[in-house]
Amino acid sequence: MADRHLPVAWPDLTPTPPTEPDGGPGTTTIHDRVGESIGKKAALSIEGVLRRKGSLGLITGGEYPKVSVDMSRPHPDVKVDVAIHWPTQATALCQEVRALVHTELSRLTGVTPHRVDVTIADVVVGDEGSQRRVR
Repeated sequence: MADRHLPVAWPDLTPTPPTEPDGGPGTTTIHDRVGESIGKKAALSIEGVLRRKGSLGLITGGEYPKVSVDMSRPHPDVKVDVAIHWPTQATALCQEVRALVHTELSRLTGVTPHRVDVTIADVVVGDEGSQRRVR
């Protein structure tokens, strides 16, 4: 008897978007708070950046680091305000914050920022709980 091999039909597992006129693959929305949280965590992971309430924190609710980003834009501008220890090399710290916030937002959300602006909003002398500041 001849050895018979029957052809095997493998299913096509390639995903295809829906074909409904009003359909489509759907949307992905990343809320601004998600981008802000990622930026804040990235900034706090840098040595020299402090988690701190601003001098008017009880009145205005200001807390550092503060991140603002509009995640609805394809390449958003990111603004990061930080408090740092004295003495810290400010330029190097800002470059490190800028690079890490950019990298982490891109890696975790797929959204690549157009720019990341870093502002040193507060400088703390001594330990983190100290109320003395340098302006």
